[in-house]
Amino acid sequence: MKKYLQLSALCLIVLAAGIFSSCKDDESGSSSPLLGMSVQLAAADSTVSTRINIDHANRLVTVSLSQEARDLSHVLCTFDLVNGASLYTPSVTNPVEMDLNDVTGVNILTGGSIVCYKIVAEVDSPIKDVKASYGGAEAVTSIDTKTRLINVYFGSDPVDFTQVQVEFVISAISSMVDPTSTNLTMDLSADTTYVKVQNDLVGTATYKMICWNDPSDSYLSVKRGTDVEITDNGGGSYTLNTTGTAPTVSTSMFPVSAGSVVSFSYKTTEAIGRPKLSLDVNNKKLQMLGYEINQADDWTEYSVDLYNVYFDMGANMAPGYPLTLSLGSKSGVTIEIKDIQVREKNYQEQMLTDNAYYFKFNNGSGNNLTCSNETTDEAYQTYRFVASSSSDPYYGALSHSQTLTADDNQFYFEYKSETNFSQELFWKAAGGYSLQIGQALEASDIWVAVHADLTDKVATIFKNHPDAGDAGSSFRWDPIDIGTPNGPMIIRNPRIGKKSYE
Repeated sequence: MKKYLQLSALCLIVLAAGIFSSCKDDESGSSSPLLGMSVQLAAADSTVSTRINIDHANRLVTVSLSQEARDLSHVLCTFDLVNGASLYTPSVTNPVEMDLNDVTGVNILTGGSIVCYKIVAEVDSPIKDVKASYGGAEAVTSIDTKTRLINVYFGSDPVDFTQVQVEFVISAISSMVDPTSTNLTMDLSADTTYVKVQNDLVGTATYKMICWNDPSDSYLSVKRGTDVEITDNGGGSYTLNTTGTAPTVSTSMFPVSAGSVVSFSYKTTEAIGRPKLSLDVNNKKLQMLGYEINQADDWTEYSVDLYNVYFDMGANMAPGYPLTLSLGSKSGVTIEIKDIQVREKNYQEQMLTDNAYYFKFNNGSGNNLTCSNETTDEAYQTYRFVASSSSDPYYGALSHSQTLTADDNQFYFEYKSETNFSQELFWKAAGGYSLQIGQALEASDIWVAVHADLTDKVATIFKNHPDAGDAGSSFRWDPIDIGTPNGPMIIRNPRIGKKSYE
């Protein structure tokens, strides 16, 4: 992210008066009076390296930083000037302390003229931008500066990946190593292409470059795996035999514009628990634990919505990702999987989203349980619960205006938590109205998707208490089996709906 340096008030006045555009050397002055510049950062930024680049043609000084600085408000700047020149603003003294948090500038008196330089400070990125094209098709490109991943996406355009025209825009203190040119035709047909750049601040910077377009059909292919033997059965079907305790498979790329629902069909000789779905195995914000996968002899449909990941990442989402599935922790399990895709919600999923009852809570305290509403978007109702004790914590939801029935028996929510817990739910705060979801929920720093089919338990409640779902009633939220009191539980979109809306 760029750090811009604040223009001094006098410099702004000078620029506003048109001096910047009309600053010209007279016979006794110099048109380029600034020979060099050095900066001394605050003690808190002792690990930050700097390089100075002066573009005389555009009167621009760039202070490149090796990393984000903590304090740019008091930077000691020393200007090396030609003989006879002196600082005019922001100070006649040299060196001068400057605030480099915003765009700023310096005016230099040389002869009878004032020459104005703008100063910009920014964290240096060896590769600042990438442009890619094939024929008349322009790719959408993005650069993750932390992981140094260059993503090149051609959408649905047909592309010969061995003949992609690429232009690299590099920083002033960088030079290309491999390839050696900034503008060339590249073979990007491999899963990953590596690009190396020499940078004055960080040395050799290696970038990973992936180039892709939409799959020819809607299904993803399994490309590679760890602790697993992969057999391609054709037609989008694979047999996975786990050989270690951390089996994972990764797929081809998919565009995030395709949707946020991951779905596939599976068979498995043993239950494997919750699969971890990762769009980036190095970024927890791009990971989620899905619903549990149980043993299944017949083809079983599976789907989980990554909407929490998409929402939390927002504009920082790349155009596309591969999908990595972590498939439990057992060796010797045989899993068949087919029709892997990332898609929009189907009819049932959309109807459930639109018609489920969403629990709502106000800020406050219940019995050994506090609640804070952390919702920033109404589509993502988010609450922080903290149990001060494991002794019967509970909190009342707001009353619901709609009438619920025994058909409202599919319970969902997503969570992150610093404590293990489970969940009990009271349809009304009275004996005989409660049920437990029967799942042990482990502490997690990534989102966990929870689904409980409560058909039988809800049917029993309504049989004994037909008024359980009356409009005007309110649920009671009872986290149970609290492992660590005072450990926050972040709950998103707790909701209950029907198994089928057809």
